Amino acid sequence: MNAQYFDRARAAYRSGDYSAAAQMFLAAKEPGELAGEVDHLRGNSLMKLGLFADAAQAYADALADTSYGKAGALLTNQGKALTASGDLEGAVNSFTAATQDSSYATPYKAYIGLANAQLKLGNVSEAGVAYRSAAIDGTNPAPASALASLGECFVKLGRPADAVESYLTALDYVGPHDDPRAIEASLGVAYQSAGRSADAVDAFTRATSDGIYQLDADQEQAFAAARDALAASNAMVAATGSVPAAVADPLDPMGQTGNFMPDPSDTGFFTITESEMIQEDRRRSKVRRKHRHTGLKVFLVIFLLLLIAAGALGFLYTRGFGFPSQQDALSGLFTAVAEGGDADQYLSPRLSDADKNTIVSTVEGLGDASPEVSGLDASMTECDATVTVELSQGGTLTYDVHFVRSSNYIGWAVESFTPDFGDLDSEPLDGSDAQTDASATDDQTVTPSDGEQDTSAADEGEAEPAA
Repeated sequence: MNAQYFDRARAAYRSGDYSAAAQMFLAAKEPGELAGEVDHLRGNSLMKLGLFADAAQAYADALADTSYGKAGALLTNQGKALTASGDLEGAVNSFTAATQDSSYATPYKAYIGLANAQLKLGNVSEAGVAYRSAAIDGTNPAPASALASLGECFVKLGRPADAVESYLTALDYVGPHDDPRAIEASLGVAYQSAGRSADAVDAFTRATSDGIYQLDADQEQAFAAARDALAASNAMVAATGSVPAAVADPLDPMGQTGNFMPDPSDTGFFTITESEMIQEDRRRSKVRRKHRHTGLKVFLVIFLLLLIAAGALGFLYTRGFGFPSQQDALSGLFTAVAEGGDADQYLSPRLSDADKNTIVSTVEGLGDASPEVSGLDASMTECDATVTVELSQGGTLTYDVHFVRSSNYIGWAVESFTPDFGDLDSEPLDGSDAQTDASATDDQTVTPSDGEQDTSAADEGEAEPAA
């Protein structure tokens, strides 16, 4: 191995010049030489460049060096690369082989990759088994995501009661990088499918209470159905004065416990309905207008409503509300780039021309793609988002996007747009045997040439689209 090229390649990798790193890692090898560490890092560099098929081959070359080891990490990386390149069957084989490496310190990463690939292939049962394995793996520091995905599989399999239990357990394990609002919304769908409309309404209300999370079309439909079912039950109680007969608990269909759900006392059967509240308010308004000083009272009411509205807008502003929203700014950027329009209006005013050109070039490389904000951590002036991009030729990529307030301080603008490959499990570059596995796509942590280890993760992103 050419040590000079290898050192230069490590320096380029550390600085983020992945193109130069990939070339110099390849040049560092002698013809026909087996060099697992070199090919491992070369594969990571190619992943950063979006050259997924080449990255998969680089990981295969690293696996050929049996003295290097790290089979679980390399196979997981290879599975991520194959998934991103569209070879789902090959990815399933790689991830499955990774789970069978007893020396692999973080097998949950391989299970998550396996589950995502199986789900894309339509193998829902197999995906559910893999998500469950990822969730119960003791090395998994954040099982909530796997549990929520397991709930999604149960819904697809027509087992909403099991989905409810999965989502409730996921909420118990929510971490700083999980979005409990998204889990609550999915829980609402499961509740509605299980015939528990009151619980569904409560779950959807919790998901949307802060005004930031937006339900998708299926969730909106389930929310509307749950509200209609609850209103019908309330109307029946109001008309007959009796509570409808209890229905079988979906968690106890045979009724063996004697406790049927939902319990009418927990469903809001005895509370006033929204339509009744509106009718009562109209009746009182007519009475008030008969009194003197009606104009003054109307003015005071309007003034109070304006104050409330201003307070609500102020609160929403501190929680990340803006116009255009983060999703609108991102969609506008993609449209402007695709149509040759003005992309600057969707980019942070703090960016230099070079940084703006870098973001525009990245978006151009995605072609006619559709971005969607799938996770959001917002504050008053800045926010970080996980964005999934549906490619026109098929497949999904994940990006980390940082937003800041636009020049008018009302809407949002894109400040950074970087690919998320899942953290790359890797081996330190100082030649030691210590391994720093970081996430579902394995990376290699680069250390300074003087032997002092740099423990920063080489990649915070994920090579595979979110399931």
